[in-house]
Amino acid sequence: MKLTGGSLALAVLALSSSLSGVCALFPDEAGRIDWYRAQIGVSKKMQAHTHNDTAYIYSITQRDTVAALRADDGQIAWRQVLSEPVGTLLARDDRVLTLSSSSSEAHVHVWDAGSGALAWGFSQAAGGGARTATFVRDSDDVIGVLGDELVRVAPSSSTPTWSLALNGTAAYKRIVVHGKSVFVIGNVASTRRAKQQLHVIEVDTDSGAVKTQYSTAEGVSLGGGSVVVLESREYGAYMVWRESDNIVWHIHRLGMTSPMWEIYHAKMVEIALMPPDMLTSTIAELDTDPGLNDATPRFTLTYTRDGTQKTVVVEMYRTGDKLEMRKVASFTDSTAVAAGAQRTVAAVRTSADGVAWRVRGGAKHSGDSVYESSTYGAVTHAALTFIGSAPRVVVQTRGGLLAALAGDSREPVWTRDESLAHAADMALLALPPPASSAEHAAKETDPSVQPSAAIRFVLRWAATVQALVESVTSGFGIGGSGGHGSEHAATPTEGDHFGFRRLAVFGSTTGVVAAVGSQDGAHAWAHYLKTRVERVFITRGSQALSNAAPIAVAVGRTRNGTVVTALDALTGRVMSEDTLPFAYTRVFELPATDPVSGQRLLGFAVAKPTPRLAVWPATVEAARALGAANVPLYFELGDGAGSSAVQGFRAEFGDDVTEPWLAAQPVWTFDLPAGETLISTARYEDGAHHTALQGRVLGDRSVLYKYINPHVGALATQRADGGIGVYLVDRVSGRLLHAAEHAGAVVNSVHPFLATLSENRVIYQFWQPGAPAGYVTAVVELFESDLPDTRDERTEVSSLDLRLPSVVAAAFVAPEAATALGTTRTGSSITTRDVLFALASGKVLALPDAMLDPRRPLHAPTKDEQAEGLVAYTAPLPLDPRRVLSHSHAVAGIAHVRSAPTHLESTSLVAVFGLDVFFTRTSPSGTFDQLSPSFSKANLVITSLALVAGCLLGAPMVRRKLTNRAWA
Repeated sequence: MKLTGGSLALAVLALSSSLSGVCALFPDEAGRIDWYRAQIGVSKKMQAHTHNDTAYIYSITQRDTVAALRADDGQIAWRQVLSEPVGTLLARDDRVLTLSSSSSEAHVHVWDAGSGALAWGFSQAAGGGARTATFVRDSDDVIGVLGDELVRVAPSSSTPTWSLALNGTAAYKRIVVHGKSVFVIGNVASTRRAKQQLHVIEVDTDSGAVKTQYSTAEGVSLGGGSVVVLESREYGAYMVWRESDNIVWHIHRLGMTSPMWEIYHAKMVEIALMPPDMLTSTIAELDTDPGLNDATPRFTLTYTRDGTQKTVVVEMYRTGDKLEMRKVASFTDSTAVAAGAQRTVAAVRTSADGVAWRVRGGAKHSGDSVYESSTYGAVTHAALTFIGSAPRVVVQTRGGLLAALAGDSREPVWTRDESLAHAADMALLALPPPASSAEHAAKETDPSVQPSAAIRFVLRWAATVQALVESVTSGFGIGGSGGHGSEHAATPTEGDHFGFRRLAVFGSTTGVVAAVGSQDGAHAWAHYLKTRVERVFITRGSQALSNAAPIAVAVGRTRNGTVVTALDALTGRVMSEDTLPFAYTRVFELPATDPVSGQRLLGFAVAKPTPRLAVWPATVEAARALGAANVPLYFELGDGAGSSAVQGFRAEFGDDVTEPWLAAQPVWTFDLPAGETLISTARYEDGAHHTALQGRVLGDRSVLYKYINPHVGALATQRADGGIGVYLVDRVSGRLLHAAEHAGAVVNSVHPFLATLSENRVIYQFWQPGAPAGYVTAVVELFESDLPDTRDERTEVSSLDLRLPSVVAAAFVAPEAATALGTTRTGSSITTRDVLFALASGKVLALPDAMLDPRRPLHAPTKDEQAEGLVAYTAPLPLDPRRVLSHSHAVAGIAHVRSAPTHLESTSLVAVFGLDVFFTRTSPSGTFDQLSPSFSKANLVITSLALVAGCLLGAPMVRRKLTNRAWA
């Protein structure tokens, strides 16, 4: 059969319509255009344990993660990301016990120590939460305090072997198993008639029957630094405590039918102690796992004298029937102490010069590290293990650095920056393109030199020729970067020609500001600010051939106000730090620059004592520069969770500015309907409202014009009768643009409300129970009119007199729960956008916006609708593996999705972070403006040379032929 031209065109059109975009990598792009970093978070408890001759560091973290790190290289052997806080960690033999709890339920998990697989688990309703748990010696059973019950659970049973209701007036936080008894110790709160004291219950481990119970240690509480519980298989279980107004230790053996005390003076273990030192001293448990020291239990005594802190390791032992105490080691100014096997103890001291560590017990070991506390803060936790016979001290800092110290090297054996697992915000610094060697030479000779346009043109051509020569001499780049250029050759202060290489500056709640390369995740710098960082801005960017350092600004909160720190974005050097005497509700960039530093101004919306807009840098000159910009400024207050009304304000520019802030006048108030409270808000991220297409071309060539208003904000509310309300409000005028009700929708910590705004669309997701239940993704698209070719023809438009938009909305069912939403961005907003779903499973799904078009018809598309690119509506959104940007990576705990444009219109940078961090780049419309990675430079050069050679060889023959023809 012979195809005509028209038939062939239709066949090609049908074939192309069946194709879809694919988010995939070429083999030579793996690890080059994306990178992934698995994190565990900042440890709140660590335990060293050896399993199958491999040393592990087990950890529970502030990000509700249970993890095992290999002590030799710091790599994650396994991890389990839970959805609730973990309070207990105990590694013993081939098992790891953790206890976690939500507001209503407690969970016991026993993991395989080597693989992290769940060996068995147990759950029980526990309104009081899970307090503590431990293994039963010589058994796989677990005894724990779950809520107000003491229970024993076995791996083979779904119900407790026995349970015991505890005294509801005591908070039981400590369990000791010794022989056939389990001792439960808790705090009894003070009353008008009695002081706070400890309550002890002795229970039979087999039957759960109470043997005895009593109160003791008046005025003492667990965790208060004045009591320790010592466990020893040989000696039994003891409590040692010191009353607040006494200088002696009381020692009580648990299990006595009546309380019996022994009094011991601490001066016998530390001769330098004086009574004032004793009154302020603290004691703490050291051997938290009795398996480390079955015979003589140890604890630490810490006191301060003449400004020097000293920690003494005390060992309790028996001489006949008499208890004795002795000092086995002492350390000065230690910030963390850890017990290890072979009766060893390690102490870590943090100073401005670095970290010093000492190991005592058996052979003595010591070392120093070049780590600076200004980078990640002081050491808070430590664990001691051994690689062969060599000790290894693993330390956790306040800011998030996890490092292993060993041997004579001043450099850590390995480090992990866990501050990124607590990142609250991120800003991308665009680096200047690489300068030619001639430009660098000119700058080094005279830093103020600025080459002319003609010189820069010549230098660019010289750099191009140099790059061509390098490409040829290196094998023409065969199998290399293809059309992407030499992306890894630039220095950390230089970008690349396509804008792929940038610095990602993260601000974390641990107080660390850190910068990593956006292309490979390489660490650039970090600085510890000692305050919780909430926002990060790039207020002055990088410029080629400029000596002005780019500036990153971190904004954090303290009890006394707001801390704003400016850092050199290339080196992390602190340039300034200001403490502002107010608490802000929102911070944003202002449309003006500081006349002194040349950086973008920041505005702080302040509610108390009176509404105002504070300006940073906090100078009168900065406030005057803002007034000179003559741009109306509006902001909202009362848009926090739980509010019942949102109020809009306008900053007032006076004739004579004398303070670094502007007074604010109320403009509008948006009162929520009766019984509704605010649960979430959303607004455009910087540049997300930009579009190159002002309208949508329909199949009949008419145009629906988009309603582009950068001041649109979304408010989500909890309704009193159940369900949620969603309101689109103009944040300048306070006008209601659209309202929607979703009866029965559920929004809580497990099922959050998510929203993102892009161009003229608002996309949000919520949980809808019922039959069938699912995560609903609602899409609201705003147009200037529902009539084609109708638009607002005014050249100047204000939010104060904008017409109400025409709304088209539709709902889809997401493939699974999302934890964050976003959209891709490009430089000119010509490329179609992808909607980014960060899924709870760890996938990053990129769906084309056509899939979420609310104008998708319910019927088979007509020819005009097909020409517009519409497909028939189906509620479920596909989970197409080809559209998963994260490929095989399971990016855990994603809380933020960010996108940034590159110099190529086809390509966007995408960053997702939460617990893990993942960077990639994507091209929603294909890489139409760059060569394919499979493009061969060798073939191009060979073909060009062959053509040149052919021309050179053929020219004489052509001239000879023309001459002969002329003489013929």
